[in-house]
Amino acid sequence: MRRCAVWFNDLSLYKKILTVFLVALFALFLTSLTSIQILTHRYNEVLYQTNADSLSHVTTYLESEMQMIENMTDNMIGDSVLQENLSFLAEYPYSDRRSLAKRDIYQQLYSYIYQSRYVKSINIVLDDDSNICMGRSDDIFKFNRLELDSAIDSLKGKALWSAAIDPGEDTVCARQILKLKYLSLKKLAGLYVTVNMEKMIEDGLKSSGTLADNSRFILMNGDKRIYPEEAYHPNYCQTLISKREKSKNTYTIASLDNKKEFIITGYVPYTGWDYLYFRDYNPLFNNVRLITMQILFFTFFIILVTAVLVNLIFRYIFRHLDYLIEKIQRFGNGETPDYDRKTYHYENRKDEIGQLHRSFDEMTHSVKVLRDENYDKQILLRDSTIKMLQQQINPHFLYNTLDTINWMAQKYGADDISMMVRSLGNLFRASIAGQKDIIPLSDELEVLNNYIRIQEMRFKDRLHFELEIPENISHIFVPKLCIQPLVENALKHAMEDTDEMCSIYVTIRDMEHDYQIKVSNTGSSFDPDLMSKLESREILPQGSGVGLVNINSRLKLLYGNNYGLNFYNNNGMAVVTLSIPKEQEV
Repeated sequence: MRRCAVWFNDLSLYKKILTVFLVALFALFLTSLTSIQILTHRYNEVLYQTNADSLSHVTTYLESEMQMIENMTDNMIGDSVLQENLSFLAEYPYSDRRSLAKRDIYQQLYSYIYQSRYVKSINIVLDDDSNICMGRSDDIFKFNRLELDSAIDSLKGKALWSAAIDPGEDTVCARQILKLKYLSLKKLAGLYVTVNMEKMIEDGLKSSGTLADNSRFILMNGDKRIYPEEAYHPNYCQTLISKREKSKNTYTIASLDNKKEFIITGYVPYTGWDYLYFRDYNPLFNNVRLITMQILFFTFFIILVTAVLVNLIFRYIFRHLDYLIEKIQRFGNGETPDYDRKTYHYENRKDEIGQLHRSFDEMTHSVKVLRDENYDKQILLRDSTIKMLQQQINPHFLYNTLDTINWMAQKYGADDISMMVRSLGNLFRASIAGQKDIIPLSDELEVLNNYIRIQEMRFKDRLHFELEIPENISHIFVPKLCIQPLVENALKHAMEDTDEMCSIYVTIRDMEHDYQIKVSNTGSSFDPDLMSKLESREILPQGSGVGLVNINSRLKLLYGNNYGLNFYNNNGMAVVTLSIPKEQEV
């Protein structure tokens, strides 16, 4: 996020405004895309609701027909003819009248088989496994009799709807016929009504008015398919049923055989069976996709045209600012504006751009006047400086005087005075002579050695000095007088106000990217944040303090704000470090 902010801040004003405008257009495009998706989702919801209502009509139709058949079986159980004859067959298994009783039962079934057009056959199975059938007698073999008999035994006369062993067009309504006389409720026979479920579903879909393809209607009882015999994508049906939340109608859109299918899942409350309906979504999907693409293309075209026009307008506006920037740059370089390009009279312009141009022209006129006045003053100041310099003592007079003192000291055998005067002369020459601010490290160390010789003569055995440098220093260049003032500062604070011994260590190390110069001494310590206190004048720089501030400022000017003096205390010693980048090697 911070990188984006830095990148945005570095852009020109024209690019910033253009970027903001393009982001706004992109947001508009995303809004349009989101709106299309919402409308598409809403369209799918309406389509689902329409189909769900139609399927609800289908399930209602199935439930009413199945309820009618179940009511028919209720009447059959209570039928007096069936009750008397079945009771006789159960009580007299070896009677000669058994055939007459079965005939009466068979004739009585005529009145029931035509009560529903979906009933294919009625089977009454006795305890001896004999069967009285109205219709096709082999229909009963499509079902698992053992499972059915076990299930209806536990239901005690209640009806049970079951699918055939293999998926197909038939289902069965099975129940027990119990003896009602004296409410003995003894099992007399098993009643199995075979129903043409395919015909019932087909009529239900037709009655819905919008659904007609019964091959795409799948009826399932858990993992077992009831209808049809050959399911439409059976594996996918199993997956949808397993993922569907029980007793909840849902829809999904899937690609099957490179075609879009709108799939509705639900359940039949009367039996608890699940159903799926596949509707061809390809025509609707293609129309929705075509409309979506047309809207997106039109939106993109409008955004593109708007962006181009806005870009042209922005360029027309900002070319006046570009000319103002060019004038500022030329003025900064001491050049005159390119009046050949000035094809617009900004003095007559009333907007902010005209005000900026007029203000800048007025400012340049004022700066020219001040610059001319300052030039005259600088000439007068230079003349005065020259006259003052002419009155100063020639430095060669000072060098010659020190050389004379040195010669006289040698004549009288005062070697210590001779060495001290010689070192002092070398110090003066190094400080005054030469105009370069960057010098070889060897020259800087020569200044330091001359200074140390004088101080060793002064403090005798109280001063211990060590210098550690790399073997080859010929390629290292440093700012002039950047080490000697640091050693002078160490001596001032460690020895001038005490009689204790002082050790000073100067170490120059070759690091990966820099040369590190470290000056450490015993007998003193640095205040926390010393440099910031010196710069803010919380501590007034005096004597060597002025030199520290000067060195720190020079290092930052030469190498950048990441360089400067670093003060800290370590193992009872005051330590100051500075770094010289290797890229400054000569």
